[in-house]
Amino acid sequence: MTRRPLNQNHTKWALGLLAGLMVAQLPAGWAKPLHFKVNGGAGNTVSFTSDAPVEVIHGTTNQMTGDIVLDDSFQFDAKHPFSVNFAVDLASIDTGIDLRNEHMRDNFLETAKYPKAIYKATRITVDKKPDLKKPQTVHLTSTGDFTVHGVTVKKTIPLVVDYKPAAGNTPARIRLQGKFPVLLEQHHIQRPEAVLVKLADTIFVSLDMQGKASK
Repeated sequence: MTRRPLNQNHTKWALGLLAGLMVAQLPAGWAKPLHFKVNGGAGNTVSFTSDAPVEVIHGTTNQMTGDIVLDDSFQFDAKHPFSVNFAVDLASIDTGIDLRNEHMRDNFLETAKYPKAIYKATRITVDKKPDLKKPQTVHLTSTGDFTVHGVTVKKTIPLVVDYKPAAGNTPARIRLQGKFPVLLEQHHIQRPEAVLVKLADTIFVSLDMQGKASK
């Protein structure tokens, strides 16, 4: 018996059936993942504060990149994809004094060898499930791997998340704010002699970054 080749309508029908079967086989509870891209620049800030007895030093940069992926059910488990990660260009930190910036880059952070600070979340908890159909503020707790100066430690960061859903041609947006301590000794960072009496043993890092949803 000779088989007739599938015409265009048959092909579309077959592809549609295959797509339906694939959706039907997705794990229960799987919803739509939202992917937000952080590109740094205006509206984004990572800063640190060293509050030593002799002097308080502030440093800031807006040179960062990141990705935030979450399920629109706002659940964080094996059935619902999520990731929060960001990388900060340490060589771009500005303390307001050129010579001090040089010491920070060359002697303190050694940015030629360790150019970035990186954070990758491994666990996120949220007090209650938000309604992503409306703008709102959500409080999360993120635990993950924080790497600076070549040393990775577990870090728990409380995050305040401001969420705005898509409206018309404007994509959904997300803003993350948080603050956490960094112990220099924990990351094998030696305080350079030039600023020995000016740096605290623990510095506090604040982040404020914004992401726009991909289409």
